[in-house]
Amino acid sequence: METVWIYPGWFAVVMNQPSKLSTLLKFVETADPSHVLLEIDSKNAPGDNFVGLPNNNDRISEGYAKTAKTLAHMIEKKIR
Repeated sequence: METVWIYPGWFAVVMNQPSKLSTLLKFVETADPSHVLLEIDSKNAPGDNFVGLPNNNDRISEGYAKTAKTLAHMIEKKIR
């Protein structure tokens, strides 16, 4: 996974702006990592923390989690 762009968002007690991140997911051949089998662009994956103290790290990590969940859902949908 290559991170292309990160917007950390912000938190101001009564209002907030979720983070967003764009990534490039690359799937490579195990025997030859220079051989890329598939590339997927993930754009503007939202991230917001609903539990605990709001901070940039948690919002950004939720963006990565959203990317992974969306990829898993896409794979699951294709294999059915």
